[in-house]
Amino acid sequence: MQKPIKKVYFCDGAVEGKIVKILEKHYDLVLTDKDPDYIFYSVMGEKHIEYDGVRIFSTGENVRADFNFCDYAIGFDYMQFEDRYLRYPLYLHYTEDMQKAKNKHLTINTQTLQNKQRFCTFVVSNGKADELRTRFFDFLSQYKHIDSGGKYKNNIGKLIENKSIFLASGKFNIAFENSSTNGYTTEKLIQALASQTVPIYWGDEQVSKPLDSSGGGGVNPKAFIHIKSVDEFDTALKQIHHLDTHDEAYLAVLQEPSFLDSNQEEIFDKKLEDFLLHIFNQPIEKAYRRGFGQWRCNLERRYKKFQKARKLANLFANTFKPPIQKFKKWCIKTSLSLQDFTPRQKK
Repeated sequence: MQKPIKKVYFCDGAVEGKIVKILEKHYDLVLTDKDPDYIFYSVMGEKHIEYDGVRIFSTGENVRADFNFCDYAIGFDYMQFEDRYLRYPLYLHYTEDMQKAKNKHLTINTQTLQNKQRFCTFVVSNGKADELRTRFFDFLSQYKHIDSGGKYKNNIGKLIENKSIFLASGKFNIAFENSSTNGYTTEKLIQALASQTVPIYWGDEQVSKPLDSSGGGGVNPKAFIHIKSVDEFDTALKQIHHLDTHDEAYLAVLQEPSFLDSNQEEIFDKKLEDFLLHIFNQPIEKAYRRGFGQWRCNLERRYKKFQKARKLANLFANTFKPPIQKFKKWCIKTSLSLQDFTPRQKK
């Protein structure tokens, strides 16, 4: 039986991950920017607004979907909105890391501890995140040296080549999110668990609640150290010190499963597949949800005008930025040169 043809376009930083593979199972998928029927998009551009097809917001960033402009959304938030929203955290798209995290507790032994060459690791490229991450790095560094292998606060002399190997070499890993919002759980915590280290985590405050609760991430609270505010730094340090000085207690934490549900990935993947099929199996004219009332359409027209103006402004700025920078450098250089010829006053 021939699969239905579906024309799809991913733009503006939309998360693809497992979405393409799921769609390819059920449809003859045509990835194109020429008159697509379905547009997946995120926040890194404005291409999506040029298309009037069914819009699906799919992001890995800590932002909310605007349902005035999208029909459906896949994001982080613990919320429900008719048939228009699905929570599917970014880390679930990291298939290899998920498999390692799922099985990490099955191979823990004394040799695992003997292989630890470092006290704690830290891998960060974005230095513009919430200051709490830097504050904790400095705080914990007073206890013991932390090896930082990313671009930010690098102290090992080079950038790491393999994050998993680097994390596995440490007993602990500072796995702080860039920002803290309920539901916003990225790959940081899962990659630490997958590397058989003890994550020190800050971010989603509900990450360790059961999946069937009202907003829960389903990560085993016994498998990591959870910090929720600066007031908990001292408590966390006591826990870290205890695990650092008691091998049996440390190994007991590593031997805890990563997730409260052993089939967590399967639970989420089934929801993602059902969500996508619900959208794509409808007649295209029935799949729209954003509405076409007068005021909603007025909002979109204004938004399109704004994006056009923004695009022109960016084009203007990018055109004149290089010569302006060159001129500034010339001025500085000329100023320094003139100083060399400025006669000094005699005392």
